Amino acid sequence: MSAEDTPDDVSVDDASSILPGFLARSFLAKFVVALLLVTVVILGVSANTYAQTSDQLTTDTETEYIGVANSSSTQLVEWRQSRRDTTRRLSQFEVVRNGNQSERQRFLEDEYDRLPDDVIKIQIVNRSTTTVTASSDTTRIGEPQLSREAPWRNENLTYGEDGVYIAEATNALQTSLVSFVTPIETESGENQILVMQTDLNALANSLPQPSQGVYSQVIDSQGRIVAGTRGQTALGANAGSLQEYDENTSGIGQSFVQRGLEGEKGFVQASDVKPSLAGEYVIAYHPVADEEWVVATHVPVSTAYALQNTIQNNLLVLSGAAFFGIAFIGLVFGRGTVSTLNRLTEKAERLEAGNLDVDLDVTRRDEFGQLTASFANMRNALRDRIQEAESARKEAEVSRQEALAMTDYLQEKAEDYSEVMQQCANGDLTQRMEIDNENDAMDRIATEFNDMLGELEKTTGQLKTFSEEVAESSDIVLTNTENVRQSAERVTASVENINTDATDQEARLEELAGDLNVVIDRLHSLKGNPHVDINEELDQFQNVANVLEQATGQSQSIRSEAESAAETSKQQADELDEVSERADRLKRYAKPLGGILDRFETAAEHEFVFSGGPSQPVQNDNDD
Repeated sequence: MSAEDTPDDVSVDDASSILPGFLARSFLAKFVVALLLVTVVILGVSANTYAQTSDQLTTDTETEYIGVANSSSTQLVEWRQSRRDTTRRLSQFEVVRNGNQSERQRFLEDEYDRLPDDVIKIQIVNRSTTTVTASSDTTRIGEPQLSREAPWRNENLTYGEDGVYIAEATNALQTSLVSFVTPIETESGENQILVMQTDLNALANSLPQPSQGVYSQVIDSQGRIVAGTRGQTALGANAGSLQEYDENTSGIGQSFVQRGLEGEKGFVQASDVKPSLAGEYVIAYHPVADEEWVVATHVPVSTAYALQNTIQNNLLVLSGAAFFGIAFIGLVFGRGTVSTLNRLTEKAERLEAGNLDVDLDVTRRDEFGQLTASFANMRNALRDRIQEAESARKEAEVSRQEALAMTDYLQEKAEDYSEVMQQCANGDLTQRMEIDNENDAMDRIATEFNDMLGELEKTTGQLKTFSEEVAESSDIVLTNTENVRQSAERVTASVENINTDATDQEARLEELAGDLNVVIDRLHSLKGNPHVDINEELDQFQNVANVLEQATGQSQSIRSEAESAAETSKQQADELDEVSERADRLKRYAKPLGGILDRFETAAEHEFVFSGGPSQPVQNDNDD
């Protein structure tokens, strides 16, 4: 290899890179930057995941607890309707309408035991005097209704469609009291009413509480807590008024109670309602149908956002673990990897300088150990290649001398073969290539060429004989065709003469038959003459007439067949003309082919005798 063919030394400085110089030159720097990018991506994904899940979980929490408030509202509606139906049903019993005082008393006591726990008392009250005439609480019989437990007593009661009046909630009997009032239709005309007193606080305890710490309160249009009072002392509960729901509306506009009374439902933060509950509760609210009440479900913040806080904490732990894990990987594996690569680089440079004795012992079982083993194998292979290259150089010199001798032989042989081919190209197909058994390839070429030339010589001789036979056969075909055509013309003329004679004969037979028919008619006229006996002669004449008719028919048949034979003979003459024309063309084509093939020289033993086609002319029969 010349100096110009020697490749330039390869350097890492020639490698292209889109990274800055300090990163492109240092694997450790790239490793650290990659770890930092991974850390940033993990933190970004965590932050994005928290933002998305936080919004979704907040929406799910609001939807869930608004649903809880809605369930409480539905339960209140069902409770109210159930107590209305019970009040109306009890007032319609016969013992209530027309029984005496003891019967009514016993009935109320029995029914009270079967009623729910939120029912405090069932009483029959004289509407005029407001005196209790019968009660499930025997201590109240004969006593008047108190103003706090019967705010309706001085009112003009307006009963609903079902005949039941629902009193306003009041703070009485140490509870939130709601009375259901319905008139009793008596036969005596007494102005009696049936009153069912219920405890709304007891009902509030049965409202849905999906998790620990959740509670619901029912707030009326006056802002009072009519159910679910919390933190109120017994003395305060007996003060005569319901606890106010102290809602702070500053900064949030209309209070959620007012929005609920207008038919809205929603979710608010406790800090927007009661600063004292800030950070402790969130509130879902829902209106109560056909009642000026709003259900407010209070949910502890730790409960409402428990899953959200858990996800947040887990993401923070995951991000921290990822950061410290990546930092650990960078310190432990990055530095170790760079040190190992530097050592391998130093040994590779020594190999590049030609030192094949460099120490490449494998001390690790990982990828770096495999790389070291690959360098060692490459060094050993390089030694073997150097030795093999020296041996190959010596063998190549010997092969070069042999190749030169073979080239001279092949050139001489090629000139001999070229001369033989040139003589064959000039038309001497008797030439053959010489086989000297010096080179198998050249001997195979000579053998195959000689075989091919032998086949070509044989084929050429056959074609020459064939062309001569074709020319000779064409002459015979032309002669035979002309003779046959002339015979066909004579047959046609003879058929026409026969046809003419048959026509004339047919005419004469028809004339004779006519004359005979006239004679027969005359004989028939003499048939009745008693003096003349011509019956036998008449029968003979009749037979002759029949024979003449048959002869006439046969003459017509002969004439038809003669016409058909004449037509067939004419068609055959036309076909013979076409055959004659084709034979003439074949003769014209065979003569030039024979002239071309005559230029080739072939051996006589390879000539071919053509045995097909006509070889003798057909004799022309001149007899009619």
